[in-house]
Amino acid sequence: MSIVAVLVVGYLTIVPLVTMLYSSLRSDFLGTTGTWTLEHYQRTLTDAAFRETLVTSLTYAGGVALASVTVGFALAWVYVRTNAPAKRFALVASLVPLIIPGILNTVAWGLLLAPDTGPVNVLLRYLGLPAFDLYSMHGMILVQSMHVAPIAFLMGVASLSSMDSSLEEAAAASGAPPAMVFRTITFPLIRPAVLGAIFLMLVQTMSSFEVPQLIGSAAHKRVFSTEIFTSLRSFPPDYGSVSVIGVIVLVIAVLGLWAARRLGGGVEGRGTITGKGYRPTLTDLGRWRWVAVLAIMVFFVVTTVLPMLILAWASLLPSYRPLDPAEIKHLTWGNYSELFNSSSILGAMTHSLEIALAAGVVVTAICAVSAYVIVRTHLPGRATLDAFATVPIAVPNIILGVSTLYWYLVAPLPVRLYGTLAILVVAMVTHALPYGMRYLVSGVSQIKAELEEASLASGAGWARTFRRIYLPLLVPAITASFLYTFIISFRELSSAIFLYTQKTEVVSISVFELWSDGQFTVVSALGVVMTLMACVVIGAVNLLSRRFGVRTS
Repeated sequence: MSIVAVLVVGYLTIVPLVTMLYSSLRSDFLGTTGTWTLEHYQRTLTDAAFRETLVTSLTYAGGVALASVTVGFALAWVYVRTNAPAKRFALVASLVPLIIPGILNTVAWGLLLAPDTGPVNVLLRYLGLPAFDLYSMHGMILVQSMHVAPIAFLMGVASLSSMDSSLEEAAAASGAPPAMVFRTITFPLIRPAVLGAIFLMLVQTMSSFEVPQLIGSAAHKRVFSTEIFTSLRSFPPDYGSVSVIGVIVLVIAVLGLWAARRLGGGVEGRGTITGKGYRPTLTDLGRWRWVAVLAIMVFFVVTTVLPMLILAWASLLPSYRPLDPAEIKHLTWGNYSELFNSSSILGAMTHSLEIALAAGVVVTAICAVSAYVIVRTHLPGRATLDAFATVPIAVPNIILGVSTLYWYLVAPLPVRLYGTLAILVVAMVTHALPYGMRYLVSGVSQIKAELEEASLASGAGWARTFRRIYLPLLVPAITASFLYTFIISFRELSSAIFLYTQKTEVVSISVFELWSDGQFTVVSALGVVMTLMACVVIGAVNLLSRRFGVRTS
């Protein structure tokens, strides 16, 4: 079983990356007369334009990582460690933005911060303040940070919730001021989580395509993702240069992961949870607790309310016009009618749902079996399986898309996957594997081995034991794995942009193409429908999980 699992996961994660490395060293990747060469590396690394792109990419990704983690962990501290009211609302405020696809978030802020007509800039000018320049490095960092900050918030909540506050209490009782307690106790304990979050934000930002293409291109800011897109869309496609960029991005990501673990000092020796029960001590903010509530409200308004309001407004107009009560008389359902009468858009919606549902099922199935092998068995290959499943964390989405494309262009398979929905499912499965694995490994670890032993002793086989014991108990972990995979697969653009064809277009591609054609109102209507569809699926899965999970009184 472990050998099969290793082969499946290794095929999904390692083979495409090796193919990309192979193509970077061949003079003619798709031809039969290619030779081994370092020409692609020499040409790319000596190009002044590439060095400029490298600096811009690192500046952009680093700025987003620092901004999003600062905001996310600050709000997480308010949520976990203070007596600020409305905490449940804070959690909702962090979860809802995750449903909004990145491309829609970018489109919304393109409308909100339009130089002349954007409502936010109109308000800033009315208040006598300078308008915000969206089409700049600061604009790129702002929009991307607002999109990924909720993920940093959830990581901060997980870290702060599992940290015993007894050490902080002891330091405070010894007379240490709050700033010293934070510097010497709190931050060293959460440093691995902070650095891990910075690394994850860095990788996600380096692979993001929406903000660099829709905002960065107009600002003349070239980053790795737009360079890869341009090179593959040129004729003939420059496979060699793209491979070199991909390898360099992969090296940067791996070095970032190594640095995060090295500087974080690992998790060993930093445990604070013992066999005794504990509860984090809450900091009394006094009158400042209402400032904390205001910060949470602002976070929710900025990340969710404003983007969805501008999309809803634009979706009801025949052509986009600035937010103005006088325009209410022009509101119409015409854009929604156009959507549901368009066979291409309906087909894209159907494709996205099929891909997201299939990826969710496949990832959850692979991770459930793999987690059992890793946690509950002593079979050879367990460590290799875990390592292979973790590899995609250090691989930006856009590199996964490119490497998957390369492999299936040359793979000697009996069935051609390029040009089918299957290749998109494969890419989404590969991307989601490490996250699904974390959910399921955690879930399996919490199930006592004695339950399985009792079942086997009663004569039940492994398959029946897994079905009757593990699956019901794993429903929360299975639900989390499926929902996360569904959400990221449904909204994914960075890797899909390289793998789709006219017959396999997905809804995120439709949004990108409609925006490129200037059909802002139709894009907005499609965005509202996408968000509602995702909410419906998430609600349905949650209801099913309650129906089939273990019931507790």
